[in-house]
Amino acid sequence: MIRIFNANKLTRQPFFQDVINYLHDHEDVTLRQIKVAFEGEKNIDRQLENAIEAGYIIRENRRYRNAFSLLESLDGLSLDTEVFVDTEAAVFSRLKELTFRKELTNSTNELIIVEEVDFVREGLTLDSYFYKMRSQEVLSRDQEKLYAILGDINPDYALKYMTNFLLKFTRKEVVIQRRPDIFVEALLLLGFMNQVAPQTYALTMTMKKEDLIFSKKNKGPILGLAFVFIS
Repeated sequence: MIRIFNANKLTRQPFFQDVINYLHDHEDVTLRQIKVAFEGEKNIDRQLENAIEAGYIIRENRRYRNAFSLLESLDGLSLDTEVFVDTEAAVFSRLKELTFRKELTNSTNELIIVEEVDFVREGLTLDSYFYKMRSQEVLSRDQEKLYAILGDINPDYALKYMTNFLLKFTRKEVVIQRRPDIFVEALLLLGFMNQVAPQTYALTMTMKKEDLIFSKKNKGPILGLAFVFIS
């Protein structure tokens, strides 16, 4: 099966994903075969034309085939690269393990949150959560827990309150928060801090106080670098 990562508006469409998998599994495919295989799908001709014009499908001698290359190597890959990969290929397992260092900034203060983000965006990170909210992609099970706390929140609004709370750790080793707060709940779930006593929290991130860089402790090596400003 072919999976697409960092899909755009066209490649995110269900018919596009279905038809490229059909073309991957069949040779010498005609328009008639496609219409039989996708009986009930509306505007097939127009949808195919859009894919052809965008360079994803080739029509030659009234036959259709995929025009893109499947991923074979991780060399030169960036976090936002659009990728077509066969889930049965060995490279897919390596792709799922690929991570990038991502820096999140905000418009409220100078604090920078650094996370290790997996390429397939299944891990519980703020960056992947905000990405999936923008792209309306399906959340992973762990990300659904964060959604239960924050919902479809504006990223900069969330970062305003989360970073302001983190800034308190530049002055104190433990911070007291007496009232219930969704942003404190989110910071706990993300593993940015832990609760050491009732209503009392300690930072679990690595902090460079002079630069206001707060990094979530990593489980393994970071393989790339990306930077994003939320505004």
